[in-house]
Amino acid sequence: TPLPENISQKIRHGGKIRRIVVDRQACIGASSCMVVAPGVFQIDEQNLAYVVDPDSTDEDTILTAAQSCPVLAIHLYNEEGKSIFPEG
Repeated sequence: TPLPENISQKIRHGGKIRRIVVDRQACIGASSCMVVAPGVFQIDEQNLAYVVDPDSTDEDTILTAAQSCPVLAIHLYNEEGKSIFPEG
């Protein structure tokens, strides 16, 4: 599936999760991602999430943050570009 135009993404240096993408069109500003992983995700003045520092926490925390999003606006990919979350 092609990525939406309005995204925020960063690349991680190592590990299984390599790319973190926030679909800002889907984001509703619930800020659950920021509560779980505040070093990785922040909320901007539009009340939308964006990726700050993808290497600031461990992969389990990043996955938990992605799973906490009520609209599944956070997508995680491996080095080959395959989706880790949501699984598909």
